[in-house]
Amino acid sequence: MRVISGKYKGRKILVESKNNYRPTLTRIREDIFNLLLHNNDLNIDLNQVILCDLFAGTGSIGIEALSRGVKKVIFNDIEKKHTNKIEEFLKKVDDINYEITNFDPYKQKMEILNNCHVIYIDPPYDHGFELIQKKILMNIQSNNLVILESSNLINLDNLILKKQYKNKNLFFFRT
Repeated sequence: MRVISGKYKGRKILVESKNNYRPTLTRIREDIFNLLLHNNDLNIDLNQVILCDLFAGTGSIGIEALSRGVKKVIFNDIEKKHTNKIEEFLKKVDDINYEITNFDPYKQKMEILNNCHVIYIDPPYDHGFELIQKKILMNIQSNNLVILESSNLINLDNLILKKQYKNKNLFFFRT
């Protein structure tokens, strides 16, 4: 897997040989950032954004965001081995605009989310939306842009944009 665009374009993202996550596909990553950059309904200036990649896994979303010039990325993954790989990549490219945490977003209230403008949520497949809504979304400050990647179709009252793929859906909404 490689960075698609920006200052780290073409650099290989470090992925564990035996992993328990599913990296976000290149096409979906590209669509996310094209929408963030060019969709007026989302009203985002990437250069001013602090983004949280809540279930970071490989860190591909956050790394892509840094490559494209976001102000800062907070990478969070409960698995320390995942965030170690992300940090290894970021040290190689000498980026300092990031923070790494290992919170369990279901059990710990993440005060750090209050400083974020965009929160990317791509939980493991077996984590239902009700759990995310009850344990995570309820703790996010209002007016943050949330991007939720899910294999399920979800009805949201505050939906701004929805993109459907073969077996995945992206939901853009504000809290």
